Amino acid sequence: MEDKDKKTLAALHREMEEMRAAYEAELTALKAENAEKEDRAKQEQQLRAFLKAQQSYLNEYVEVRLFKDNDKYKDDVYVAVNGKNCVIRRGVWTRIRRKFAMLLDQSEIQDLRTAELMEREASRFADESRHYA
Repeated sequence: MEDKDKKTLAALHREMEEMRAAYEAELTALKAENAEKEDRAKQEQQLRAFLKAQQSYLNEYVEVRLFKDNDKYKDDVYVAVNGKNCVIRRGVWTRIRRKFAMLLDQSEIQDLRTAELMEREASRFADESRHYA
């Protein structure tokens, strides 16, 4: 009977070791999952802080003065960004949010690039026209 009890005891020890190994594996997986969740939460928090800082920056007030003449550039300028808008008077210093000022800068840069492209294409057309004339 002692031999049978020894086998049963040995089987019980093996079963306990198997259970311990399974528990430790599950515990390791849960720790890794929790660490991943914490990392994601930390990244989301950093992203929210970054976006909040960007919003604050874009909503700061800056002063601008738009060129005014008595011809093409005499009317006020309407500017809209993401559903928010403002009207800027020409020829006077005006406080507007930075996002509107940046849009005006981008528009001016695009106008300059368009003028350069038109000049380059007109020049190329003139050069090619001379070959056929």
